[in-house]
Amino acid sequence: PYHNRMSQPGTEPYTLNPGFHHRNLMSVIREKVEDPEHFKNIHTTPYELWCQPDARTEPVRVHGELYSSDIFLDEHKKIQAISTPDCQLEKVVLGLMLASDATQLRQFSDKMLWPVYLCFGNESKFLRSKSSLKLYEDVAYLEKVSEPDDGGGFTY
Repeated sequence: PYHNRMSQPGTEPYTLNPGFHHRNLMSVIREKVEDPEHFKNIHTTPYELWCQPDARTEPVRVHGELYSSDIFLDEHKKIQAISTPDCQLEKVVLGLMLASDATQLRQFSDKMLWPVYLCFGNESKFLRSKSSLKLYEDVAYLEKVSEPDDGGGFTY
């Protein structure tokens, strides 16, 4: 949670304060896949999408969703190759997408919070963009990170 206009942008260790508020990711994942209403929009099998407008043109690969990307297809093939004779359940790759943005806590205050949201790349970007569907889950709340006057690191 820092911006690129800081005097020393880049990766820095982030120490969590006592009382850090977060949700267990496995419980969020389990809640999502066990709910039939949410699970109906999850793509469990990735695929390649090709477009060929007419017979005279070569087909063109369409890259538009996470679940149709090369890396997603490769990971899907890897887990399908794992032998699990005692389990007949479908093996699925879940793409976890995290996002965060500062939010002001009060209208006339400088108090800020960085909520961390989780959504699933197995859902269409067109569905994820509809806030009314509530596909983003709050998974953590980070305190605002500020840069000290001397530029020598971060304060929390």
